[in-house]
Amino acid sequence: MPSARSYHCPTCGGEVDEQARSCGYCGSPIATVRCAGCFHMNVPSALHCSGCGRELGLEPVGDPSKLRCPECNLDLASFRAGPGTLGDCGRCGGQFVEHALLRDLLEQREIFGRAAPRRVQPQNPMSQRVRYVHCPSCGELMNRKNFGGSSGVVVDVCYRHGTWFDAGELPMVMAFVESGGLARARRREGERLARENQERVSARAAVESGRFHGHEIVGDPSLLVEIGDAALTLLSLAVDAIKH
Repeated sequence: MPSARSYHCPTCGGEVDEQARSCGYCGSPIATVRCAGCFHMNVPSALHCSGCGRELGLEPVGDPSKLRCPECNLDLASFRAGPGTLGDCGRCGGQFVEHALLRDLLEQREIFGRAAPRRVQPQNPMSQRVRYVHCPSCGELMNRKNFGGSSGVVVDVCYRHGTWFDAGELPMVMAFVESGGLARARRREGERLARENQERVSARAAVESGRFHGHEIVGDPSLLVEIGDAALTLLSLAVDAIKH
């Protein structure tokens, strides 16, 4: 996603971020046109969404929601699309996307990306403020994840209900997917699982043969196999923790 451009407030003339929801000088609304493709907010003069590049047309209309923004503690506006719902905060621009809807949005962008791939620069996750937020649906503390393992966009995930995106992060994720980032992440994960499976097979063969690193093994072979599998599982979890 390209960096946001500056925009002059139509009310006071102050220079503000093009993606800002309101002017920091006079409080007037700035980004007021919502994209129907990625739900990103754009300035009224925009012809195409600055988030996903889609031509702007009819805007989706939000409904009242019982969910509240974990940052501002204000009610989220609810947008129903396809298999799920997106909640949007009118003040900070944060968005809470249910898992089913997020999968649908990403599948659409992945298909689009195969036809017209985008080139994007990975974000730097170290430049983002580290804080933990609560799920708007259940109130549980969410987990921070680098989306796709290499996008650099750190999102907050409730494994039961959905994903929280800070302002502008959902279009960044979609651009990452269009560039083939998610396909590359799946390929890396498949290669990792294949290596781990081969390591398990080799360890099991070594245990069942009764020798491990040149030493005779005494005991129940089936129990030793289980111990070997458990050790490899713990090693895998430790490696994943270091990576993420």
